[in-house]
Amino acid sequence: MSAATYGLEFVDELPAPQRGVPAEPIEDKPARKRVTPSGHVAGDSDRAHGTYAKYVVERCRCEPCRTAHRAYETRRVHAMSRPDEVWAPYVPAGPVREHVRMLQEFGLGLPRIASLAGVPHGSVARLIYGDYTRTKRPSRRVRPETARKLLAVRPDLEHLGSRRPVPAAPILELVEDLVARGWTKAWIAQQITGRKARALQITRDRGGVVGAGTARRVQALHASLDGQRGPGRRSRWSR
Repeated sequence: MSAATYGLEFVDELPAPQRGVPAEPIEDKPARKRVTPSGHVAGDSDRAHGTYAKYVVERCRCEPCRTAHRAYETRRVHAMSRPDEVWAPYVPAGPVREHVRMLQEFGLGLPRIASLAGVPHGSVARLIYGDYTRTKRPSRRVRPETARKLLAVRPDLEHLGSRRPVPAAPILELVEDLVARGWTKAWIAQQITGRKARALQITRDRGGVVGAGTARRVQALHASLDGQRGPGRRSRWSR
């Protein structure tokens, strides 16, 4: 039986393998871009309108946000084009975080700290706790302006919570000065508590501390009298 019986044909070289060719060439599809309408206005959130973050993160296109974006880009281009300036849009968050924690130890809550600094509460919360909704850790960097505002907050007496204990010695000196000028402790107690009281509950036997709210009221009372003399102690015989 020969090869011709099966229709076989022997050649010296094998033909090149035929590769599959698609019927139509595959065209590269352009990447889908998220297009924001020119008139889009984002809703209210912890990011205020008129900020660069509102423009970028929430894609707000209101006039204040567009103005903030233009100002940001102008500063960036100006700083990058000049040899005597440095473009540093972020700074390390570590020192700022430690300062905020110190303020917390003095009795200031995060909403109060954010209000005193003039920054969004969400920025301070992300600095300390991170963003649980997006499974992000605490911020590793912050804007220089945010850092400057937070570092400027100091644990002054006026910033402390009403029940935060503060040293009583300076407050007792003010009370003793009022008593020496003729104001009784019972009258002082009535003025700072707003109710009838027989004695002033500020002593050196309570660990030498007093509530910040009471301290503020004593300071305000002492300042309002401004060196005035009191009526002195009265008795039933001095009528």
